[in-house]
Amino acid sequence: MNLPSLLNLSLKSDELIELFELYEVEVVYAYDRLYEGTEDKYYGSIYDLGLEFSFDHEQILKTIFVFMNTTEEYQAASLSKLGIDEFSDKPSLLEHVKSNNLEFQEGEAEFLGEYRKWVKVIFDGHSIHYEYLKSGLSQVTFQA
Repeated sequence: MNLPSLLNLSLKSDELIELFELYEVEVVYAYDRLYEGTEDKYYGSIYDLGLEFSFDHEQILKTIFVFMNTTEEYQAASLSKLGIDEFSDKPSLLEHVKSNNLEFQEGEAEFLGEYRKWVKVIFDGHSIHYEYLKSGLSQVTFQA
C-alpha cells in the first residue's frame, strides 16, 4: 500500500472507495456543533491496519495516522506490511535522512504528560512525521 499516493485524493475516488469497501470502513462526518467556526471534517479508520484517515471539509484526504501501539481503537500497525520504512529510534532516522540529503525538522516536547521526540521528513507534496516515546516509535503521520 502506497500511503503517500492516497493523499489529496477525494473521499469518493476509486482508490479510496475500493480500500474502504475492502475493510468495511465507516466514514464519520464531524461538523461544527458548537458554532465555533471550525470547518467540517471526515474521518475513517481501519482497525486491523492501525490506520486513521482524515479528510478536510472538501472531502480531500489530508492526513493519514499510523498507530504503532494496540489500543481499543486500533491494532498496532505493521510498517513493513504497509510499505513504510521503519526506524526504531530517532538517531537511526536522523542518520537515514542526513545520509540521503532529505529535508527534515526535528524536535522534542512534553505533550499530554509524555515526553516525545519527533522527526518530520519533508518531500514534495507531503511530509512524514515520526513520533517517539520512551517505549520507541509510537506514531507515523503522513500529511499533504
